[in-house]
Amino acid sequence: MLRRLAEYFKTNFQQDKSRVVLWYPPLLALGTGIYFSLPQEPSKWLTLGLIETLIVIAFLCRRRQRLLKILGAAALVVVGFMLIQIKSIYLAAAPQKFPDKTFYFKGEIAAIDSNYQGRRRFTLQNLQDFEGHVYAGKYRIVQRSKKGEAKVGECVEMIGRIMPLAKAVVPGGYQFDRKSYFAGLKGSGFAESRWFKIDCPNGGRHKTFSAYIADIRQKIVDRITALLPPDEAAITAAVIAGERSLIGQRLNEQYRDSGLAHFLSISGLHMSMLAGLMFFLVRFILALFPPVALQFDTKKIAAVMALAMSLIYLLISGMEIPAQRAFIMTSVVLLGVLTDRRAISMQTIALAAFLVLLFNPEVLTSASFQMSFAAVLGLIAFYEKVESRVRKFLHIDGMNKWLRGIWLYIIGVVVSDFIASLMTLPFAVYHFNMVALYTTLGNFMAGPIIGLIIMPFVLLSLLLLPLGLDAPFIKIVGLGIKWVNDITAWVASLPYAGYQVPSMPFWGLLLIVIGGLWLMLWQEKWRLLGWFGIIIGVMSLLTVRVPDIMISADTKAVAFKNSEGRLELVASRGARFVKSVWQSKYPFAETRTSLKDHPELSINEHKITLSGKTYDLDQTLGISFYKNADGSFSAETVRDTIGYRLWNK
Repeated sequence: MLRRLAEYFKTNFQQDKSRVVLWYPPLLALGTGIYFSLPQEPSKWLTLGLIETLIVIAFLCRRRQRLLKILGAAALVVVGFMLIQIKSIYLAAAPQKFPDKTFYFKGEIAAIDSNYQGRRRFTLQNLQDFEGHVYAGKYRIVQRSKKGEAKVGECVEMIGRIMPLAKAVVPGGYQFDRKSYFAGLKGSGFAESRWFKIDCPNGGRHKTFSAYIADIRQKIVDRITALLPPDEAAITAAVIAGERSLIGQRLNEQYRDSGLAHFLSISGLHMSMLAGLMFFLVRFILALFPPVALQFDTKKIAAVMALAMSLIYLLISGMEIPAQRAFIMTSVVLLGVLTDRRAISMQTIALAAFLVLLFNPEVLTSASFQMSFAAVLGLIAFYEKVESRVRKFLHIDGMNKWLRGIWLYIIGVVVSDFIASLMTLPFAVYHFNMVALYTTLGNFMAGPIIGLIIMPFVLLSLLLLPLGLDAPFIKIVGLGIKWVNDITAWVASLPYAGYQVPSMPFWGLLLIVIGGLWLMLWQEKWRLLGWFGIIIGVMSLLTVRVPDIMISADTKAVAFKNSEGRLELVASRGARFVKSVWQSKYPFAETRTSLKDHPELSINEHKITLSGKTYDLDQTLGISFYKNADGSFSAETVRDTIGYRLWNK
């Protein structure tokens, strides 16, 4: 039996040998994932010893090709682990202690954006207080006033308050401090006075390239907000400059519930459309000059211009992970045009994933990375497997060319959206606890507006921006955005548009990812074994339990499960952020309860007593209790799930 099974795997592996290269990014990601999953910070000397051991083994076995290939796979895992560990150590610094009150500070502006309420926010570096104490790292400060013009690289002073970065507030929940840590942030706060411009010490630093790009982005956003109404300006700024902080909560929820949230993140949709439009625009213009068209290869000239436009768009969009992935894939396709070679799609996305993880390994845990690559991988794998059958299905003899175009569009939108939605569904459930039921309807209605109005005029706006002739085209983009906003509002208003579901456990998501990769990266019959991982991962939803009691670290948020299986908050003030995170993760009732109704729980400052056991919330950072069959309670703390790492000590 075992021999037959081994022979089965060996035969399929030999037939799928050309696909082994596609597993390089998952192996790199495995090393990064192992690092993040550890409860304690690993020793750098242990990592170094592991690397040296692999080198020695490789040298001793240098003539055994099969063993060297296995060592190569192990080396990729170790490299993934090493890269993220090096970055973590590089960013590590002694934790800062700030006055527990408002105080004077000054610093250099490293970035300017807005929070979800539309309030301006400075990211300050080289921070100093009145006594000259220096605070290393960057700090994000929400401003009290929008008055005054500020630029990246200038120095400002103000009176305000700075606090440590927010940690996870629910066991297994999102680790806010980890994301901020890898962004170089050490704290956040708010100003309680107006900011005042001052001279930077020693004349300030030489303005960097990133500062110039930040200035350009801010000018584009300012111009958009001056030309368009708030809602249209918010979405237009997201599409052109990657600035999503202007989008209000209501508008953000509409896009999320209608299944059009992907439009707010610059990705393959935007990059491919912009590059394609630029490519055909240049070829059209060159075709108007016969001497040029006959003497030069206009296709290659157009490819160079499209590549340059893609790079500019990547820079001004903020270089988010989906945009990086889209740029790499678009670049490979355009380089294929320049070298007269056809780009291989699955290898292209593997290259994009490998490069992103190589330079930014921390993005592995982000929803944008996971959903972006999952959607594209699913589409490529689907069309790679059934391309010939799809072509045959779409071919209808005697059909008018206009009807054929409409038919192709309808089928293309429905099939592509279904595959992309199916691929991103596990990540939406895990990260956001919701499913957009009408995503196909939303994309079907908004697709023509995005493709025929918004993106073509985005291109014209960017091309004419340096000449100051962009205003009419930005207004046309705003008109298209208004129509898309109306569509999202209508679709989101349909019954159960944004259907809330429980978040699956991490091990369930991991099994779905492994099973999905096995199913899509291999081509022979053994790929069907991936369905076992997917099915077991989906069944993990059956193991999800709603906590019987939830308590925040400061005890300002307390909730109890009622007889209907929903949580009820104890009526109290404060902890709005914690409560909102809880409510997005678990089902909550509209009613409120009181601690008097639950005498089994005793709260004394930051210590709580339940069933005779006492817990210190200062050590747990928040706690959830689950009632056992015998009436006792088992506890799961936030600290248990996040461990003691460099970003959460």
